[in-house]
Amino acid sequence: MTATVRRLPLWLATGLVTLAAPAFAQDLGEPVPELKIAYYAADMGPMYEQSARVLSEEWAKLGLTFQMQPVQFSTFISNIMVGGGLEDMAVFTVGADPDRVDPTYWLHDLGACGARRNGAKWCDEAYTEMVKDQRELINQDERIAATHAAQQHFYDTMPWWPATNTVYGILWNSQKWENITSPAPVAAHEGLIDPWLSAKPLTDDRWLDWAHYEDVTTYNPLAEEGAVGWLRFVYDTFAKNNAEGETIPWAASAWEFTDPTTLKITLREGMKFHDGEAVTADDAVFTLNKVVELQPPAMSSRIANIASAEKVDDLTFNVKLKTPDASFIATVLPYAFILPEHLWADYSGDMVARDVVADGVAIGSGPFKFKTWRVNEVHELDANPDHFHAPGYDGVRRLALGQADAIRSAMLSGTGDIATMVLPVAAMSDLAEQNEQLDFLEIPSHGTMLVWLNNSKEPFTNEAFRKALRMATAKDRAAIEGWLGFAVPAGEGPVPKQLTMWYNKDLPEIAFDIEAARAALTEAGFGWDAQGRLHYPKK
Repeated sequence: MTATVRRLPLWLATGLVTLAAPAFAQDLGEPVPELKIAYYAADMGPMYEQSARVLSEEWAKLGLTFQMQPVQFSTFISNIMVGGGLEDMAVFTVGADPDRVDPTYWLHDLGACGARRNGAKWCDEAYTEMVKDQRELINQDERIAATHAAQQHFYDTMPWWPATNTVYGILWNSQKWENITSPAPVAAHEGLIDPWLSAKPLTDDRWLDWAHYEDVTTYNPLAEEGAVGWLRFVYDTFAKNNAEGETIPWAASAWEFTDPTTLKITLREGMKFHDGEAVTADDAVFTLNKVVELQPPAMSSRIANIASAEKVDDLTFNVKLKTPDASFIATVLPYAFILPEHLWADYSGDMVARDVVADGVAIGSGPFKFKTWRVNEVHELDANPDHFHAPGYDGVRRLALGQADAIRSAMLSGTGDIATMVLPVAAMSDLAEQNEQLDFLEIPSHGTMLVWLNNSKEPFTNEAFRKALRMATAKDRAAIEGWLGFAVPAGEGPVPKQLTMWYNKDLPEIAFDIEAARAALTEAGFGWDAQGRLHYPKK
């Protein structure tokens, strides 16, 4: 690939301009109204409010005022991320899911016109074509070049931006458990193999108690959006992504493209569902064709390119794609699950709305088997000893404790064996230093805290305003004060820099500079009144 020299765009070069004097009152338009900032509420830990306040303190220096709006996690996902309910701004994270090691999630799912997770309501037709086209490039060098070009387009428009990349942590009782392994760059609560299938008990207590919070809305994998990783404990996927970013066999033993739109998949021999029935190609074909038919909203972005599936033999089937898709292996095979056809084929109701717990069909082929769920109290999964990668203990119990103080108390009392979320990473580190029975592991990740803007309304429809707000985004403060040092400032553009070859390193760094941001606003016709409040350009 030929290296390209990137020039600073005109809007970024305004950082060199001398700060202009405020406009006179008669030159001002209407005042910019108070802006609402949504962020994850305390059930996800204090980092989000801390970060939102830190960032808003600097944005306020542009003459803006804000109303802080904490939103419970599952409500945020359903109402803002996929529900179109973003009012003004949001400060939140998207997790380090295994399938997100491919750039399609960051480029397409969060930014393409009409994409389900494009809660920022940005629609740029040219960009959308770019991010759709990159998926069809099987040649990796060509695809890298295309993703870099899309990032440049995004950067030049600046509809939203990343603020920090998350450093996750695992805190565990090292007197009761060993072999707690890092899943980096994937967060521990999103992955499966590390540490959950690697952990080994040191005592007669063979149940791993995970001090967590309630994020599950259903055990129906056709519908669950928030706790996808947890449900994959129960429902096997065809592949997994490992720490090196490679897609490795799981329920599938092999796959190959026999032509640009046909993927031949061979299942692992000897797999069984939790009720003892064999897993066959019939089950896989039934599941994939059913999701194509139903188009479950929770799955729509990932399965949109599947045309159909057809059986070849008892363990082999073909997946037909609508168009060539270089991202399919990394994004869909570690996500797509297998339902038991014998428990679903005759169901006459709405499959997406099915209460699988009430019906007694929360049954997959995964390394854990559903046992109990008491909402806002506990989830229990029995180990599946017949699984090809069976855990070396009897089961995992996820305690829905909800608040950081409750998780801290559980870890100190021994009620909890492991914690991965809600409790701030800095607090995990401190607890491990202060308590001999606790140990701590740091996990750098591609999880990202984003600043979203509602691109469908003023002032965010004004490109100069967006770019000024970006220059006034204090990434370092958010990492240090919001996350207490357990985050790093994010790179430029939508793709996390942790994805190495997919990240466009040629994008010029945008320095934090309040004066440059004010100068850019002045140049665009904005102004300030005697009280320092920002006003729109005069019409």
